[in-house]
Amino acid sequence: MSRTFCQIVGFGPACTSFLVSADRNGLLTDLLQRGLVIHERRPSVEQLLFSGINYDIPSNSDASDFLDGISPDGIFAPVLDSMPARLIRARGSQSAPLQLVAMLSAELRRVFLTAAGRFSNFELRLGQMVRETVQTGSGWVMRFEDGSTVESRLAILSAGSTPHLPPELRRIAEQRGIPLLHSDTVLRPVDLGDLLPENARRITVIGASHSAFSVLHKLIEALPGRPLDLTLAHRTPIRRMHRSADLAREAGETFDPVRDVCPSSGRVFRFQGLYTRSKLLYEQILAGRHPNITLARCADADAVTDIMRISDVVIAATGYRPNLPLFSDAAERPIRLGRNGSAVNVDASGHIADSQGRPLAGLLGIGLGFGRMRSDIGEPSYRGAPVGINIFQGPDGDALCDSILSTLQQKAGEPLGKEYS
Repeated sequence: MSRTFCQIVGFGPACTSFLVSADRNGLLTDLLQRGLVIHERRPSVEQLLFSGINYDIPSNSDASDFLDGISPDGIFAPVLDSMPARLIRARGSQSAPLQLVAMLSAELRRVFLTAAGRFSNFELRLGQMVRETVQTGSGWVMRFEDGSTVESRLAILSAGSTPHLPPELRRIAEQRGIPLLHSDTVLRPVDLGDLLPENARRITVIGASHSAFSVLHKLIEALPGRPLDLTLAHRTPIRRMHRSADLAREAGETFDPVRDVCPSSGRVFRFQGLYTRSKLLYEQILAGRHPNITLARCADADAVTDIMRISDVVIAATGYRPNLPLFSDAAERPIRLGRNGSAVNVDASGHIADSQGRPLAGLLGIGLGFGRMRSDIGEPSYRGAPVGINIFQGPDGDALCDSILSTLQQKAGEPLGKEYS
């Protein structure tokens, strides 16, 4: 069994966001000196460019959000002068193409690996799938499918999420012989003409999110010659983000001035509302500019089923589920994690919590699928956990850094470098 001070599962955008935060907080060099191992299930770093955030859509946040967390004086400073960063910076408060953001993430990984290669206690393990995470008396052990194990005092899960198709949608689609796709597949850089059946005309999109409207936009843009009959079936209200309460009132948005306003930014429906291109498309639909698109508010699952039954294709923007191994304690008893919807509960300090709400010491989580609660970010009415590169590089990453620094302070005076080298 090999040992290190800290190990991270996943080398995608959530991981690089934490590394950016650690660099900004003056912690990254210390971690590299004490011992840092990153595990990535893909066999090559290059393959990461074509997954994760690599979508053929614009961001639902300002372009500047992707650069604000990078320190101009740290390890990642060269990234700020890279081509992706210059193109993103030029867009300012506009959205940024996510394929460009994926290139920025690749540049962050490249610069990090160049810097980390100078530290003998750093290791990147590629092609490694975690099978089980075991709590020990002094930290955590990762067990891998190839039989290898790595023990560390601290462990960070940042392995992202997998598209989720609810079982009831699968059942209906199978019964009716209807092709069922997840929005994740449609929003990748793919040719929709090859992806969808040639005779598909009646297409139903399920959801009310940025992803759902991005699917509509891509269908309109990619298949201009096909006589499409599009329906957006949604059970939750469609909201629009507004940069202030005054702007929301001017736009006729109905909102609660306390529960629907983010206290840190003043934005209305900061995390529930549509941004940028999705917001514009919704307003165009309301204005009658897309007569082939129907917005269908569904009272229950039966109403969604009725719409699916008359569809040629169904595309579901139904979210994601975190990529998780099994968890157990030192006695091999299963550990059940707490959940907020599909996301794993992460407390305010960045620690993953069990089903009883108790933080698991030394086990941290960040990124899509790991929702940090009580972060005081976003509108109070939002039931989910705030997510976004700027959140991961900013407050979420900072929370993890504070927890790691606290661990170091508690162990001050111990020869950590020798123990874990």
